Amino acid sequence: MHLFSEYSFWWLIPILLISFFTTIFFYRNVEWLSGAPNWVKKTLVSLRFTSLFLILLLLLGILLETISYQEEKPILLTLFDSSASMKNYKDSTSISKDIENLTASINSKFSDKYALNTLTIGEKFGKPKGKLFTENQSNLQLGFEAIASQYYNRNIGAVVFISDGNYNQGVNPIYAAKNIPLAPIFTIGVGDTLPKKDQAIQNVSSNDFAFLHAKFPVEIDLEAVKLQNQSSTVSILHQGKVIASKKINYTRKAIDYKHITFELEANKIGFQQYTIQLSALNNEYTYKNNVASFYIEIIDNRNKVLFIAGAPHPDVTALKTTLEKDENMQVQIANSTQWKEEYASADLVIWHEPGVDFSSNTFEKLKTLKKPIFFFIGPNTPSNILNQLNLGFNSFPNKQTEEVQASVAQNVNVFEMPTDIAKEIGFFPPVFVKYGDLNFTKDMDILLYQKLGTIVKKEPLLFFGKRTEGNFGVFYGEGIWKWKFYEYSKNKDTKVVDQLFQKAFAYLLVKQNKSALHITLPRKFSSKEEVRIKAEFYNPSMELITTPSIQLELTNENKKKSNYQFGVTSNFYTLPLGTLAAGSYSWKASTVFNGKKHQKQGTFIVENQIIEQLDTKANHLLLRQIAANSNAKFFHLNNAETLIPTIEAREDIASVSFEHKSTHNLLDYVWILIVIIGLLGTEWFIKKWFGGY
Repeated sequence: MHLFSEYSFWWLIPILLISFFTTIFFYRNVEWLSGAPNWVKKTLVSLRFTSLFLILLLLLGILLETISYQEEKPILLTLFDSSASMKNYKDSTSISKDIENLTASINSKFSDKYALNTLTIGEKFGKPKGKLFTENQSNLQLGFEAIASQYYNRNIGAVVFISDGNYNQGVNPIYAAKNIPLAPIFTIGVGDTLPKKDQAIQNVSSNDFAFLHAKFPVEIDLEAVKLQNQSSTVSILHQGKVIASKKINYTRKAIDYKHITFELEANKIGFQQYTIQLSALNNEYTYKNNVASFYIEIIDNRNKVLFIAGAPHPDVTALKTTLEKDENMQVQIANSTQWKEEYASADLVIWHEPGVDFSSNTFEKLKTLKKPIFFFIGPNTPSNILNQLNLGFNSFPNKQTEEVQASVAQNVNVFEMPTDIAKEIGFFPPVFVKYGDLNFTKDMDILLYQKLGTIVKKEPLLFFGKRTEGNFGVFYGEGIWKWKFYEYSKNKDTKVVDQLFQKAFAYLLVKQNKSALHITLPRKFSSKEEVRIKAEFYNPSMELITTPSIQLELTNENKKKSNYQFGVTSNFYTLPLGTLAAGSYSWKASTVFNGKKHQKQGTFIVENQIIEQLDTKANHLLLRQIAANSNAKFFHLNNAETLIPTIEAREDIASVSFEHKSTHNLLDYVWILIVIIGLLGTEWFIKKWFGGY
């Protein structure tokens, strides 16, 4: 026990003196004490002196440090692999019983001597629960890392690790096991290490997605054991039909590896399942690993562009070639006076000189559809038509034109302007624009201004805006063909002009992707993973609300539909669907708010992972190495009964005594306060008894 103080203990001398003289001063010349017995005065002085001394002593902030010793039993951890590969062997039927008997023997023998705990590792680390040996992955590294973390600075006596030694997630567990220092790791091997006559699909590599009508590669790794000089066929099936196949010939090697590459064509939109199949050979150990599936999302990423032109023009040709160079654009040319229902599916509308053969019917259709529109407005569009377009500025009747060049806006907040465009565009030939001021009634995002010589005008040349009918862009001029001609004559390409307008069109396409209903979920799940969908809904002020109810319709591969309703969590929605069977699913979420229907739809897949079925032989070499590195031993599950006497013989597995220090302020001890109160109370009682009050 030790005493500490915030102040020097030399302060005890002044405290003693203050207590002594204060007491003497208080009891000097007290008349009623003159007739009292001598012991009364001495007792009262002692009580007052002691209570004052203790009170002042507490003001020093004295700390009392006490030391205690605590003994901790050694911890014996039993960690066993609960992955599905543990049942890939001939003795798989007895593995559960053997492990149960071993853990029971450990508990019976060491329950008094050790602190026992049983843990499992597969995809996750934890206590045994539910059906064992069903995990689809083996992450042995995670088991040792979790033990090192959760039992840090604890007295780990030993670890008993039961596994077949195979892992398919994480890094080699040998390195992670070294994070448990000074504790022997006894390893128990399951299965046998003899190679089996078998062929297996070891790995499949493919893209996560591919574009419609494009080709994509698929790479397959095969392993053949004890199949010397035999032949097999690897086939790829789509919707039950073989779409590609190759014959493979195994060599004379006992273990042979093959790397096969296919190039397939994406010919159907959505998540597509492809099945790889190895033709069966006689006396294979298992045929489960002869089949594997993979999914690829086939997407049509092309944006449909409707190009409306009232009359032939060089700018129309120039812009059409620019659009066709972008693989993401699918262009359809239309006459302004002939509207077709198929035009409604366009993602973007480009309208060149809307004043030429202006069609009120076409304009009203576009307003209803609220499509983003990029207008190319030259001198041929009358002011009265221009004002009908509601582009945020007024144009006054004027038939005069002028030639202006382009100048990049100083603070471009539309999209990042590449350096080469910014440098080149100021030297491009002038274009024709209507003469006169433009009176803007709304804020615009300006990309290019008009320039006369060295003077930059306040009138824009290329700008973007918003209106109730949808987002829009405007190029207020005519003569883009001259820009392309100039650039080609100088650089033998038109990269700058093409890039400028491709970015402008893409900007409008992105800007339209706003919706009140947001759905969040991954595109892929495993068959053992819980599917959980998150939804958000925004009001017109873009505030999260949970007022409307949101429904979800889920359709599986067999066209069976299931309906669900989202639950509210805080300011968003969640829908737990649990685990789903392997396959492709399509979903449609919908709600109604203020009389308007909002809807989102998409697809996701659930993969049936068979990675654990690929292991047909145990890796006891890894288990032996883990045991050797920790100064322990390896045992096979068949003779695991010798483990218990081996643990008993270890002298280094012992209890540990820990020193525990605790520090308390004297003010924390209630008994000191009770003593002070008792002293003062006794003094008061004696004075009262002898007539001091």
